[in-house]
Amino acid sequence: MIGFKNTHNQPVYVNRAQVLYVMPFEEDVSVIALAVAGTGGKPLTIHVRGSVELVSSKLSGMPVSAPSR
Repeated sequence: MIGFKNTHNQPVYVNRAQVLYVMPFEEDVSVIALAVAGTGGKPLTIHVRGSVELVSSKLSGMPVSAPSR
């Protein structure tokens, strides 16, 4: 299980085997779609803090360098 913070700063844990895709929502917030049926049979989604690159790297187990500013 991979730990993230949702947009309310609560810890959420994701099983990387259930991740369908990760997409951007707004700056430093990403949406993770899971292979779990939500309302209407659509994939369950959660909003987590972090860019798509950061979230994807955590899910893949690869370290990501800090962004240059």
